[in-house]
Amino acid sequence: MHSWQYDEQVHVGVNYADRKQAKAYDERMARVRDVSAEADAIAEALALTSQDTVWEIGVGTGECALALALRCREVLGSDISAAMLALAKTKAKQRAVRNAQFELGGFLTGFRPSEPVYAIVSQLALHHLPDFWKFRALQGLATHLRPGGRLFLRDVVFAEQADYDAHFSTLIAGLSERAGEEMAQATAQHIRAEFSTFDWVLEGMLTRCGFRVLTKQDDGFLTSYLCER
Repeated sequence: MHSWQYDEQVHVGVNYADRKQAKAYDERMARVRDVSAEADAIAEALALTSQDTVWEIGVGTGECALALALRCREVLGSDISAAMLALAKTKAKQRAVRNAQFELGGFLTGFRPSEPVYAIVSQLALHHLPDFWKFRALQGLATHLRPGGRLFLRDVVFAEQADYDAHFSTLIAGLSERAGEEMAQATAQHIRAEFSTFDWVLEGMLTRCGFRVLTKQDDGFLTSYLCER
C-alpha cells in the first residue's frame, strides 16, 4: 500500500468494525428491508443466470449476497468490516448456502476475484470514499468485469437543488415523522460527515471509467444505476 493510498479501514460515520454496531445494523436492516424482493429486482436488472458469478462489494452482514446466491452460480462478497463478515459467514453456514464466499476487502484494497466476473453489485458503500477515490474505485471495478458485464450501484446521490438548506431540512423533518428520530439523525450524520456526491459527478465518473448507464432510478434518498461495461 502506497503512503498516499486512501485508508479504507478508517471508518466514515458509524464504526461497523465494532461487533455491537454490526449486530445492531443487522437487526435494523431486518426490520426495514425486504431482501428477497431486493434480490429479485437486482437479479432481473442484471439478467442473472445460473451460470453467472457476482461480486458484491460492501456486502455487510450478507443478506443480499445470500439471496443472490440462490439466483446465480456463485457470489463473492467482500467488506472492510471483519465483524460484518463474521455474521455473513455464520448465516451462510446456518442456511447451508455453499456458493457464497466472504472475504475481507474494499473498493481499493483486499480481496479481488481471480478472474473477471459477469456482475458487480454495491449498495450504500461507495459514499465511504471521497470523490477522487470513488473514481479510482470505479476504474478498478471495470477491470474485474467481463466485456458486456454489468454493474448495479445503489447509493445516496444528490440531485441538483435550488436551495440545499431547505431541501435537507425538509428531508430530515420528513424522515423523523415517517421513520423515527433515530433514522433522521443517522441521515443527518450521513449528510454532514460522509462522502455522497452529485449525480452528474458520479455519472461522469462512470462514463470515464468505461461504463454505459443503462438505467437510473431515483427512490427517495437513494439512486440506483444499472451500467454495462
